[in-house]
Amino acid sequence: MTLYERAGGETVVRAIVGAFVDRMAKDYVIGFFFDGKDLARVKQHEFEHAALSLGGDVPYTGRPIAPLHRQLRINGGQFRRRLAFLRQELERAGLSDEVAEAWIAEQLRMQAVITDGTDCAPPGISS
Repeated sequence: MTLYERAGGETVVRAIVGAFVDRMAKDYVIGFFFDGKDLARVKQHEFEHAALSLGGDVPYTGRPIAPLHRQLRINGGQFRRRLAFLRQELERAGLSDEVAEAWIAEQLRMQAVITDGTDCAPPGISS
């Protein structure tokens, strides 16, 4: 049985992704990244990526992730906030630790290609 199946398959993974994307889009810190975006499309591509990374037989139909996200200049703090929302949704859904950690691990694996290399301060500003 794949991690995707253990997560509950399409119905559960779509529900988690839907709540996750809605939460990010409404957030006062990272919500601006979603202004003017088609949230249904974002949810579809997030679902495809999650399903595929958990071993589901679901093709990813979105654009390449690295160039798409690099242009957004997402910093490390914004990425961690996104990750915290995902962790909360996975916990709320009651996924097993093994499934949740695999989902999170895939996100962490992609951090370097999604973020711009800064943390919370713009380049040239030190704390």
